Amino acid sequence: MRNGIRDLALTLVKKAPHCWLEAHERASRNASLLPSWNQKRPETFLDEDYCAIENHDFFVRGIIHLPIIGSAETLRWGVWGSLSRENFETLLKMIDNPERIELPAMFSWLSTQIPEYPDTLSLKMYAHIQPLDWRPHFELQHSDHPLSQEYHHGISPERVKEIMMGRLRGTD
Repeated sequence: MRNGIRDLALTLVKKAPHCWLEAHERASRNASLLPSWNQKRPETFLDEDYCAIENHDFFVRGIIHLPIIGSAETLRWGVWGSLSRENFETLLKMIDNPERIELPAMFSWLSTQIPEYPDTLSLKMYAHIQPLDWRPHFELQHSDHPLSQEYHHGISPERVKEIMMGRLRGTD
């Protein structure tokens, strides 16, 4: 992901989907030990951008941008969203193809619990695929959920400060 130092201060990231377990980590490690000539994708794996669990659940890592009221900056949540098998396979096939940006938005369920909000799991959203080397942008559907409200109406600078201070204190 291309971000400058300044951007990193406003990006908060989760390294795996909420449902990723220690057993999945072991399966992923074991799959990585397979010889390089074995071209078959493992049924369970996690890398920086994609995750599959038992060839049944599929996820992509992306960004939710919350516009900061009165600023050109955004607070960015690095989160995971589910994808259908079809969309996941399409995205993997186009992983190095610049034309992937032309893919239509893909329905997704938010698969990251963000502790600064009430339950964020399974909020409806769409993954908008970006150019090569950029993670998808997630568009939250309108709802009464506070995260959706801040996505659509902006987040106050005071709230951003509160979140950042909580993270610095280790309350995430």
